[in-house]
Amino acid sequence: MITRREFSRLTLGGITFLPGYRWAEAATGAANSIATSTSAAAAAKHIDRAWVKKAMINDLLDYWLKASVMPNGFIQENLDRQWKPYGTQREASLNGQGRQLYCMVAGYEYTKDKRYLDAVTKCADFLIKMRDPKFGGYFNRTTPDLKVIDDTKTGYTSFTIFPLAHAARVTGKKEYADAAMQSWHEVSTKMRDGQFFYGSMKRDFSGTAPMTIGNPSGAPRAGGRPSGFMALPHRLNVHMFEALLALYETTKSKEVWNEIQKEMAAFEKMYDYKLGYLPEGYDANWKAPEPKTFNVGHLFEWGTLFSRAVELGADKKFIELGARSIDLGLKVGFDKRTGGTWMIANADGSGPARDYMIWWTQCETMKATARYATLHGRSDLWPTFHQATDFVKQNFMDHEYGGWFEGVIPGKPREALGERAYIKGAVDGPEWGTYHQTTMFTELLHLTT
Repeated sequence: MITRREFSRLTLGGITFLPGYRWAEAATGAANSIATSTSAAAAAKHIDRAWVKKAMINDLLDYWLKASVMPNGFIQENLDRQWKPYGTQREASLNGQGRQLYCMVAGYEYTKDKRYLDAVTKCADFLIKMRDPKFGGYFNRTTPDLKVIDDTKTGYTSFTIFPLAHAARVTGKKEYADAAMQSWHEVSTKMRDGQFFYGSMKRDFSGTAPMTIGNPSGAPRAGGRPSGFMALPHRLNVHMFEALLALYETTKSKEVWNEIQKEMAAFEKMYDYKLGYLPEGYDANWKAPEPKTFNVGHLFEWGTLFSRAVELGADKKFIELGARSIDLGLKVGFDKRTGGTWMIANADGSGPARDYMIWWTQCETMKATARYATLHGRSDLWPTFHQATDFVKQNFMDHEYGGWFEGVIPGKPREALGERAYIKGAVDGPEWGTYHQTTMFTELLHLTT
């Protein structure tokens, strides 16, 4: 990684681009800087950096690099416990291809291994080829040889912007920054839904369309939703906001920053100050329905993203909003007996609405608690972080074959999860890969840097 004194500025079509520039250093002004050597030293007392790097690279990403990246850049997600392809379904989705591309970027960033750089280049080039040459935007799903399976334009386009921006940041390749900005311009001009964006539109952007989440039969999968489901008329996209932060981090585009600030102003107005969270679903009049349940993982994700936005220069008042969201997630979704986190929890605090603990909510719990404990004076969150980490080591990590399991049902054998009990990756329900683990691990490495 180049240091602040070493990096040189390049200009990409009027965009200031900082190659190798890490978001830990993105808030350049002293007034906006949050991470300090003092906070990093404090975090190092709680975060075993050596374990984190080994768990991310040797015990996780190295397996995916070898098993999932095909010669043409297609990423094979359907992998069994021993990392062999299973079933007959071979599809590239924006959600899966984009997320796993980011994981290869992180692998290269923290190893500088040319094998990861080769994977980044191949997988990014494949993703860019999923773009619709006629109407713009990206096809939602294709075959490994790029034949279109699903031509709708969905909110998962965020996973073109996010990984390509990070690929540009780490490799210094102009074409990836250009592709990320182009994708953002297409989203911002063709998919506008008020201040935010439509979740799924027809190929030509002429209207909305049902969103399909793999699995053509429509049967629900563990931890996911049935395909073809219709959401509320308006929804906020947590990953599109994440993508904007990554795009700004790489380009320092004033246009992108203005969008971030506009959305954050809307978030502030839409925030539920009574319960302490940001609703994501809204009716036709942009009114949030009374929550019966919470997506616990998103409560933690919004807290982390608000903090990241502040680190990039947003108003520090969002730290409190993020902290309240995290506290609510812990209240309704964290099981203090086990250290695990429920995915869906009843809003009245009566317990889980689903007896399933899934990998990604556990990762978001660890990420958010470590960040707020390190950067925002919430040392009371360290015990939760440690308990959640122990739960991961005991229940999610496959110590025999490497990688992670998808989920666990406390008190029941792993086989209770059925066909998804031991798999390492899946195209459907939702895509099961390494994005949440990798973003969690890179967050912990950042906090101790």
